[in-house]
Amino acid sequence: MRSGGTRWDIVLLALASGYVIGMQVGKVPPVLPLLQAELDLSRVLAGLIASSFYGMGAVFGVVGGLLIDRVGVRRTILAGSVVMFAAGFCGGLAGSGTFLLVTRLVEGFGFVALTIAAPKLIVAATGTDMRRFALGAWGTYMPIGMALSLVLATVLLEGIGWRGLWFLNCGLILLFFLAFVRMTAPQRWQESSVPGSPFDSVAVRATLTRSGPWLFGASFVLFSIQWLAVMAWLPTFLIETQGRSTSGSALVTAVIVAFTALGSIAAALLMHRGAARWLLIASAYVAMGLCAALLFAPLTSESTKVPLAICFALFGGLLPAACLEGGAAHAPGRDQIAMASGFVAQGAALGSVIGPPLLAVAMNAVGDWSAAWWIMLICPGFGICIAIAVLRADERLAALQGTKTAVGG
Repeated sequence: MRSGGTRWDIVLLALASGYVIGMQVGKVPPVLPLLQAELDLSRVLAGLIASSFYGMGAVFGVVGGLLIDRVGVRRTILAGSVVMFAAGFCGGLAGSGTFLLVTRLVEGFGFVALTIAAPKLIVAATGTDMRRFALGAWGTYMPIGMALSLVLATVLLEGIGWRGLWFLNCGLILLFFLAFVRMTAPQRWQESSVPGSPFDSVAVRATLTRSGPWLFGASFVLFSIQWLAVMAWLPTFLIETQGRSTSGSALVTAVIVAFTALGSIAAALLMHRGAARWLLIASAYVAMGLCAALLFAPLTSESTKVPLAICFALFGGLLPAACLEGGAAHAPGRDQIAMASGFVAQGAALGSVIGPPLLAVAMNAVGDWSAAWWIMLICPGFGICIAIAVLRADERLAALQGTKTAVGG
């Protein structure tokens, strides 16, 4: 499966690693009411269980990227899959909220490994003509994975319970592991880099002094706070405000989350045609702020809330593709792609850790869903300022690349 210098089988395998991650996130929102009842969880602790999966990424994203650049992509993804499988299996046996929270934190090692290694795998497998599109498509990993998990919950939750859902996800992780072992065997795929010293001060300094990775990471912090807070609590919101069933709210949420994937695919196509990253990021923030505020606003009719959530997801999907592609584009060189991607992964993780419990705290403070509408305007306001800074960083990068081309010529 090679086209124009691109190994699409390897690209699809990298995307599959992301879908596995998204499924580990998506398995939680539809079962939050069940977890609260069975394990006697407070709303804040339930929010932490939804977001704690990202805890390791929030702390070790950049460092993890540095290590992955030297250890190798294949070994990193295999190790992350094993850890995620073991932690998920233990989570299915949890008898308390505290133990479940710990297993979710350990699962987060898999998040760090796969989300930072996969973009480097995509770059290695693509030709220059398809790289922007492939990296933009990587932005679909979370919404597609979440949507798949939510659909499974809709169909199977009543029959197998939340523990069965955990074990089913373990089985899917195992299938991915076996497929990855086979398809990336040395006779089928050769890694382009050779593992070496885990610390290269010149590479670290070159990456840290570039503003682009920092800006894309910060942008993803704000996006993730807003997006995961809304999506993690959306099933509960639909149950409490519209009287939907657990399976019905999970199905509606799956459809809504899937629109984020459509937004990311649209962004990948637009960037392939030369669209500016900053404009996609700014457009996402404006739409997310307005739609989320109206979603919770007391004067908004019930019939428009689901369409508003769909618009929130669709336009929000423009941002992950732009940031994930931008993080790789701003790396000083190929050997620093994982470290630069680590900034974006750490931003995504940090925002996702903060988002669900922060919304739960805000809800406890203001009293009900309708009083939380104005909170949805905070992150987009800061995000638009970051988008303007991204414009300037991209202009500097273009000038730098133009200078290198001129010198080389």
